[in-house]
Amino acid sequence: MGRLTLMAAHSPNPPLLVAYDRARACDLLRSSTAHGLRDALRGGRFGDALSPADRAELDELLTAWVQRALGSVFLRDALLVDGQRGPRAFGLICACMTRAYAPLPTNLADTLRTCGSADLSLGDLSGMALRDPALARLADLAGREGLSVALLDQPVGYPPPADLDSLLPAPLARQTFPADAFEPPVGVRRSLAVALVVAGMTLLIVPMLGGSIPEHPAGLPLALITLALMVGIRARWLGFVGALCMWLVPNLPGFRHSSGLIELLPSLPLLIVGMALLILDRRVRALWVWVRQQVGR
Repeated sequence: MGRLTLMAAHSPNPPLLVAYDRARACDLLRSSTAHGLRDALRGGRFGDALSPADRAELDELLTAWVQRALGSVFLRDALLVDGQRGPRAFGLICACMTRAYAPLPTNLADTLRTCGSADLSLGDLSGMALRDPALARLADLAGREGLSVALLDQPVGYPPPADLDSLLPAPLARQTFPADAFEPPVGVRRSLAVALVVAGMTLLIVPMLGGSIPEHPAGLPLALITLALMVGIRARWLGFVGALCMWLVPNLPGFRHSSGLIELLPSLPLLIVGMALLILDRRVRALWVWVRQQVGR
């Protein structure tokens, strides 16, 4: 059944009574991630009922979670961590699942507020539904389809879950996580990565300013710059170990910058292992895909 819209023209911004699928919205919190929901939103598989402005806002909220390392956790956990964006994001999700809404006169809204609960029962509407055909149709739809009913003072002011602990995710083994996409570092991670790069570059530049060549540029300076890259992309342990193997190659006792190919053969296994580990790290692969996209523009 399509969305049922019940309009009233006597008030420009009256409180809204809505019938929506709260159970489905809560199930989305326990089974979906911000990354997955954003992909569905951008792919047109979610959010058809939202206005372009609301779709853009939901995309922005989900992107903020992705950039703050909350993209691969369940939405329930993101709401638990981010109390500022959480209620708004949940309201927009509920707006996608709203089947009917009816503007209410202020006096009727005040009566419903005395029920003391954000989510209303059909019994709370029984008396009003007898006097208002619009409310009767909304109550009938909610009863037939098992929808929740709520009173909203704002268009997406849906009541957030009272107990997020009750929305524990389904077993992780049943979940399929979306492929990682590269996200530029933000917050503390960006500051740490920048500090490591600056430290490494300083160790290279300061001796040159004094008229001398750095004694061992592949040592600590390269280590700091490599570590900055791994921190910046939030590499997994495979990436860190692979980067360590690659860093060890020019730091082996027998390595010389003027060495021939034959003399480098002993370090070849370490080089191969390092490359393999870097390739296996999905964050490193995401960075490589992003770099190729930037170069190809």
